[in-house]
Amino acid sequence: MSWLIQSILLGGVAVLCALGTYLVHGEYDRSVPCDASKLEAHEVCLARVMDDWGGDVIWVDARADEEREEEFGSALIIREASADEDLGTMEVLQTLFAGKGKGVKVVVFCQTDGCGSSKYIREKIVESEAHDEVYYLHGGWKALKAGKDKG
Repeated sequence: MSWLIQSILLGGVAVLCALGTYLVHGEYDRSVPCDASKLEAHEVCLARVMDDWGGDVIWVDARADEEREEEFGSALIIREASADEDLGTMEVLQTLFAGKGKGVKVVVFCQTDGCGSSKYIREKIVESEAHDEVYYLHGGWKALKAGKDKG
């Protein structure tokens, strides 16, 4: 048998195996596990935001420009590199103050749970007194993306 036919047969077997695995086990779970008992102060699980708070929060995207390939709804953009400037814009301040008056919480996310930008931006928002109830999302963008893809 020629190498071309062998390659095609091997590829076909691989596709059948992948299809069989998908049919038996279902789609790959991309969710980010979150144990509320192990979270730091002001860190929150996506499940709590969506289930307990009904998703009715002000989202703040703290990802750097080069990390923001996909937008997340009407999330405010406050980047670590230009936090003071971004936080000082009229749109951001009005949104945060309006949410504070209505008791709406703020949730900051960055690229990953270990990026640190969300913690920094959270502190900046609290220091500016634009809002009091500010949290950062465990799992960052990865958790949001997995939750968004689920439904």
